[in-house]
Formats: sequence, C-alpha cells, structure tokens
Amino acid sequence: MESHGNLTMRVRRLGLILLLSFSVVCGLTYSDAFSQSVVLGFRGGLSIPNLKGGDTPQSEGYTSRLAPTFGAFISYELNSRFALRGEVSFAGQGGQRNGMQPIFAENLAGLPVPPGMDLYADFENETILDYLEIPVLACYSIIRDRSGFDVYVDAGPYLGILLSADVVTDGTSTIYSDKAGTMPLEIEGHPLPPQDFDNKVDIADKLNDVNVGITGGVGTNYTLGRHQLILDLRGSFGFIPIQADKENGSNYTGAVYITLGYGHRI
Repeated sequence: MESHGNLTMRVRRLGLILLLSFSVVCGLTYSDAFSQSVVLGFRGGLSIPNLKGGDTPQSEGYTSRLAPTFGAFISYELNSRFALRGEVSFAGQGGQRNGMQPIFAENLAGLPVPPGMDLYADFENETILDYLEIPVLACYSIIRDRSGFDVYVDAGPYLGILLSADVVTDGTSTIYSDKAGTMPLEIEGHPLPPQDFDNKVDIADKLNDVNVGITGGVGTNYTLGRHQLILDLRGSFGFIPIQADKENGSNYTGAVYITLGYGHRI
C-alpha cells in the first residue's frame, strides 16, 4: 500500500511537470509573439461538480452541486488547426447529499452518544471544495471557415491546488440508529429530542492539498478582427482521492464546466 508521504511526493512531481509545461507555453508565446498568433483572454461560467466513489457510508451518495468557475488563459496557435493553451482558473468542486444520511463525528459534539455507534439523520449536507486549477491543453479545430467561425476539441492534464474545503449542513432532525429512520435514538430510555444541524466545518486538514487529473471538451469561438467570443463545454476528473486518510473514504472529484470567454489576439 502506498504511504501518504510517497503519494504526496508523486503528486508534487506531476504538478511540477504541469507547471513546467505551462511555463514552456508562456515562453514560446513571448519568444515568438511577432511570428505566431497568440490569444490572451479570460473565461467564466458554471461548474457542475460531483464526488464519485466513496467506500464508506459517510462518503457515499453525493449528487452534483452548482458552483462558479473563472480564470485566464493564453493560447499559442501552432498553425491553422493546432494550438496549445495554458490556463489558471478558480474551480468550484464538491457535491451535496440531502435527506437521510450518516452523521459525522462533528455533528455529535456534546451529545451523550456511545462511541462507534452508526447514527443517521434527515438534513441537508453540502461539501464545498474550491481549487486553483492549472490545465495545459492541446486544441484542434475541426471546423474553421473564413467567416471567423471555429469549432474545436481540446484535452490535456491539469494540476489542482486546494484553496478551501467546508462541509455546510442545515436542518433539524431526529437522530436514528437505522438508515430507514424507524428507530429513534434513546438515551437512558428517553427519546432524544430533534437536533439542530446548522453548522459549517472546515475539513481542509483532512484532504490532500493537490490533485492531478485530465480535462477536455468541445467549444466554439467567433473571431472578428483581433477579438474572439468563446463558448466552451468541458469535463474534468481527478486521479487522486481527495481524502488524505483512506479511513475517511475515497472520493474522486470531477466536474462539467460551461463557460463564456473573451480572447484578444496579439
């Protein structure tokens, strides 16, 4: 089994490769800016992330949430069809789980509950993960006409750096000792009254600081002179489980991004 230290070292090496690749793209851009076409721009829109996998009751059963994404890019056009693109983007990740679900230890603070007992409650749970993502993409134009209309596909690796991680819960519920919600918890023979689950917990110390994955999709842009309007649809998937300790589960983060962008050819 790979230790956490070895995993962290391997991820850092992969991240260094991505950063060097991004630096190469930028270096080529500035060295050949007068002989090649270079586009600088920004993009922003909607992230639809989810948490895949789980392996434990506390980490399973998530569905997608909505989050923002935005950032800047630099694109170096090698020829009329191929381009290299480097980006730096804020990416909202995570997922949500509403309804009957297991209770984390943080939800039991101050309650006279026997240790190690599996308990459930009906409340809202949103895991909010914010990453700085640095992808390096290869882009290929599959349709390009003289009117300035372009349809492209792109794909490449990315480095994700965790910025923040919070679990936000909301609601009031009776606590149950079964997932079906048929056995309310009793303490010394008396039913425990409904509990308030309004809370926000920082879980960044339980997650890996970095991730590495792959991203890609399809898009279209319209060029008018030096200006570009861009519509991009892209998906991403992280190869590294977000949890630093496998006892907390093994979730993989991923998202669908829908963005609008503007580029300026220099």
